[in-house]
Amino acid sequence: MEHIYQYAWIIPFVPLPVPMIIGVGLLLFPTATKNLRRVWAFHSVLLLSLVM
Repeated sequence: MEHIYQYAWIIPFVPLPVPMIIGVGLLLFPTATKNLRRVWAFHSVLLLSLVM
């Protein structure tokens, strides 16, 4: 059980990279990512639902 609780702090940070990548992608490549917003949203919702 100690091994489980040792890495439990990582769980809240699992969904964070996807919105950060979305934000950076939209800032750096606005025209290229315009068509990919649905894919980004799908990944974000999928990861959030998996974590919850």
